[in-house]
Amino acid sequence: MIALIIILLLLTGCSNEKKEEYFKGIVSEVADSYFIVIPNEGEPIKNLGDKVWVPKKVVSADGIPDVSADDKIQVIYKDVEKFDDGIKLDVVYAIFKESEIE
Repeated sequence: MIALIIILLLLTGCSNEKKEEYFKGIVSEVADSYFIVIPNEGEPIKNLGDKVWVPKKVVSADGIPDVSADDKIQVIYKDVEKFDDGIKLDVVYAIFKESEIE
């Protein structure tokens, strides 16, 4: 009986995990440790704010592409922190230039 309860808890715990999310936008500023990205219209993250601070530290072993202001990018992330001026992403899995996405 205890083993069954543990299995059920493990299964329900796995289904509650939040998956990574993504958004597309245009880079408005590039700094040493982050980008500021303006999400495209219609992106759900835009409901939280108009500016997203995207750290250059990513989980991907491929690192980040060479990004400049006005580049169109897609950011795959998990968890955000909202503050007065916009949104800061907590974990960034990958950043892709729109030209690299098929």
